[in-house]
Amino acid sequence: MDFQLNDQQRELIEGTERLGRQLQAQAKEAGDAEHHGDFEPMHKLRRDMAANGLLGLNMPTEYGGMGLPLLDTLLLIQSLQKIDSTLGGLAHRTSTGAIGAILELGNQAQKDRYVTGVARGEFGVSIGITEPDAGSAATAMKTRGRIEGDDVFIRGQKIFISAAKAHKYTMLYCRFGSTGSARDIGAIVVPHDAPGFSISPGTLNMAGERQYELFFDDCKVPRENILAESNAFGKLISVYNAERLGSMARMLGSAQASFEFALQYVQERKQFGRELADFQGLQWMLAEMKVKLEAAQLMVWRAASNAMTGLPVPVETSMAKVYVAQACKEICDDAIQLLGGYGYMTEYPVEARYREVRGGSIYGGTLQIHKNMIAAHLLGRKNNQWAPKAET
Repeated sequence: MDFQLNDQQRELIEGTERLGRQLQAQAKEAGDAEHHGDFEPMHKLRRDMAANGLLGLNMPTEYGGMGLPLLDTLLLIQSLQKIDSTLGGLAHRTSTGAIGAILELGNQAQKDRYVTGVARGEFGVSIGITEPDAGSAATAMKTRGRIEGDDVFIRGQKIFISAAKAHKYTMLYCRFGSTGSARDIGAIVVPHDAPGFSISPGTLNMAGERQYELFFDDCKVPRENILAESNAFGKLISVYNAERLGSMARMLGSAQASFEFALQYVQERKQFGRELADFQGLQWMLAEMKVKLEAAQLMVWRAASNAMTGLPVPVETSMAKVYVAQACKEICDDAIQLLGGYGYMTEYPVEARYREVRGGSIYGGTLQIHKNMIAAHLLGRKNNQWAPKAET
């Protein structure tokens, strides 16, 4: 078992960081513009990232991707996130995001159209899972697709959908059956210009990213857009574990950026006539931050390495998620503390990094849900969270 990055991986990281720094100003402009509802700078950034080989990192080369292993993909997402959250987000969503489900479940025509389009920077694809009454209990979703001839008519609603207005499609989880069980759940690709489809103005989360509600009012979509009609929830969630690892790579990138900034700051800032780095209490904080960062990275790397010949192992993904989310919060929080009052100010970058990682304890399954899954694996039993049905 080799815990060292090889020369090729180091070169990939160095080259990616070099490209990322060249695109950093453009990424900030695109992020600011999207915040105010202008998506053209984001479209241009997507095209420029594709031209530099920064999109579709783990997508096959036959579809315009880079064909990298999952581990290398996560390393590069982390590197881009460290430089700028917009860069990290685009790399993640075009590599380990919804497009992975299309690659895994789609037919050849769907892969040619959607995977190639995403990898080339022509458009983006969101993922639609969460509903007002179906968060952690994802299988409680009510959005339903009704097949009539060559068309599907969708009714329902999704919430907390990232980047929807900057994207052209949504890979939608919905029901195609009426049994009420998870067996009904499948997936379909919904064009955002489909009749009966609409998007809310969006709401800002604490990281400054706008998230949207999607509405489907007998939304008409060609039947050929169906990825799976039924009994697909298990496979969809298995693919979603790669998305979870991509999100963890972004958390690691933000935590790494906070740590590196704080490490430099304590060697420059003086109090009591001494560098902050001279004080043992602060040295211990730095040491603990570094230990947590290294341990978190290793857990993600293990899950990615063990997925080289398939999809990530669920329990390894859950264990990594629990540790990474907690560790990154603590690293970013300590960075704020090391900067003192400056750390609390928006003029300095560490407070934004904390806001970026905080959502990691919620999205992709809360930490409590993942702990339930880990315990179920350890005990060899299924922990049913549903309330017992009333006796009749």
